Amino acid sequence: MRLEPASGELRRKFVRGRVSPRGVVWFGVRSFWGHLRHFLAAAIATEDIDSRDWMNPDDPIDLTRRVAEILGGTPDQSDLVSALGRDLWIDYVSDTGDDVSVSGAVARLLVETYEVDDPTSPGRSTTLPRGDLLLFGGDTAYPVATAQEIANRVLVPFNQAIEPRLDGKQRVLLGIPGNHDWYDGLDGFGRMFRRREAGAEDLRPSMLGVSVKMLAHYTEWARELVRGGKIEKPKALVLSGYTPVQNASYFVLPLTPTIHLYAVDRQLKTIDSHQRRFQVDWYRHNPQAAWVLLPDPLYRFGGASPTGAAMVQGLGLDFASRPHFLLSGDVHHYERLADDGLLHVIAGGGGAFLHPAPMFEGRLRADVRWPNARQSRALLRGVPWKIARGRSGFLPHWALAAVFAPAWAASSMGKPGLLAVVPLLITLVVGTVFLFIGGIRRRPRAVAMLAYPIAAITAAIPIVSSLLLTRLLFALDFRPSAWVVAGATFVLTVFAAAYLFGAYLALLTRFGLEHTQAFTALDHPGFKHFVRFRVRADGSGVDGYCIGLVDPLGAGATPVLVDRFEWRTPEA
Repeated sequence: MRLEPASGELRRKFVRGRVSPRGVVWFGVRSFWGHLRHFLAAAIATEDIDSRDWMNPDDPIDLTRRVAEILGGTPDQSDLVSALGRDLWIDYVSDTGDDVSVSGAVARLLVETYEVDDPTSPGRSTTLPRGDLLLFGGDTAYPVATAQEIANRVLVPFNQAIEPRLDGKQRVLLGIPGNHDWYDGLDGFGRMFRRREAGAEDLRPSMLGVSVKMLAHYTEWARELVRGGKIEKPKALVLSGYTPVQNASYFVLPLTPTIHLYAVDRQLKTIDSHQRRFQVDWYRHNPQAAWVLLPDPLYRFGGASPTGAAMVQGLGLDFASRPHFLLSGDVHHYERLADDGLLHVIAGGGGAFLHPAPMFEGRLRADVRWPNARQSRALLRGVPWKIARGRSGFLPHWALAAVFAPAWAASSMGKPGLLAVVPLLITLVVGTVFLFIGGIRRRPRAVAMLAYPIAAITAAIPIVSSLLLTRLLFALDFRPSAWVVAGATFVLTVFAAAYLFGAYLALLTRFGLEHTQAFTALDHPGFKHFVRFRVRADGSGVDGYCIGLVDPLGAGATPVLVDRFEWRTPEA
């Protein structure tokens, strides 16, 4: 399949999946359980309770030999390319497992072989074969990466794409966890990525989903908790044709004599002391170029990421001493920037909802962004209406109904004194909530200048809705009871306020005050991608090819070459 470069054309219509499980509705009840588990997991994720304490990280040389044996190489070499005696191909995908139809489209993208123009030889082509290694960059499934969600949203669509393309070649599966993996305490992650003991029973790839309703699942969990039992789960989550090899959620893998791959896990908060000692010792005693796989990026949305900076500092990475290539997901778009020996790539387009490019000037400039700012602005316009219709879930509507209930009750009971106070209270309550949503710790003054005026408009909606509805009824010569008018006004108020809430989220993103909330509600299915890497046999460096689908479920969707880049070692 020959790849043509991606264009910057604007598209406003995209196809959404219709097969269950569909994309997570982030203001819906199902997502609420994910948010709840997030808070519970974060509450217990301290340095005293850490699932990584029991892990024994693989010795990098032992891990290299294990991978080489699976790939048919010579296991007595200290790096993987030397063991294979050829180029090593790696496929990287991150933030997978949301809408099952989109997951299937990404899986079909991964199993293909591609041709691109060879930049070093005009008129000639370069073949990009399927990777020997498949790297998952975190957040394997949403909203929580349980065994059930990984099976349904990742393994089933991936195996359905892989099975018809099995070629008898064994490949290696590696991964690091993201925050959504940690919400389940790495239980689902471990069942997919942890090395299986020799002589274990034959495990078949998952081809059919686990049909368990959310309410039934939590009811069963509560029942077994009281009984002192446990819910039966699959012993392993098997990806057809791939062998997991790691014993910990982090590892070091020497790829060439001059390039070593460092895979990092920061749990929900920090890199633990055991991992820090393991990674730092190897980094200090091996001065090779460092390819660092992070669960979230050093830079995001045109600025520094506090968690990314903390990881870089904790690992003691010295960008001046040697070349570094930082690769991450977590942000659901593609971005590449290079600066003084540092290559920084975000590739979080493995299936989850889209994140936008920054839509304002004055921040850190990237060499490539996909989608770009213009494409992101076009999509942003659809956020308010989508939230107002309840297509992003009805949690905002229920919250706004609770806020407006006192005003509705005062109006119905005919208490004008209370009516005068309620709009002020609504402004204060809604404005404060908007302030926290917009990020009170980052830019409180700028957010407040947007939050409280919109909150004041929100508080005025019941009055405006009542006047408009009354005029309309008089114009139609229709005289319903006062309770009917009050009820209709209440419903109109809630949906109008939900639209205004969506507009507030869109404005936060448009002005660069907050970047994720609006597009999370939009849960956009477009601009999905993965990166195929060629690690050169001569050890001179790495070539990267970002391959994507603009509209993964659209009729006749054609893969495009989003980006091509090189990362070279000093010896090259």
